[in-house]
Amino acid sequence: MMNSCNFMGRLTQDANTKTFEENTKRVSKFTVAVDRDFVKEGEERKADFFKVVAWNLPEKFISRWLKKGELVSVSGRMETRSFKGADQEDVYITELIVEHIYPTNFKKD
Repeated sequence: MMNSCNFMGRLTQDANTKTFEENTKRVSKFTVAVDRDFVKEGEERKADFFKVVAWNLPEKFISRWLKKGELVSVSGRMETRSFKGADQEDVYITELIVEHIYPTNFKKD
């Protein structure tokens, strides 16, 4: 079996990045909006929104490329996790765990 996914889309907001374990680990979470390939006649193009988790990306990469509106290509594996919500009901979340991420809007600074 293989669990491999590739998406290209725009960040819907700046990445939420947290550092922990005495500044030895960093996790960035963000959502990527991916346009669908097809458009029904008379309708606007739709997009799907995927939650993404990236571990230990360099600070410079995060500050430059993980900003709202940036176009990125991400590849990795999908994982589902669960937890108890405030009402004690099970909540399930499916996320793309990044193995590779590439900025696609290369501009000279």
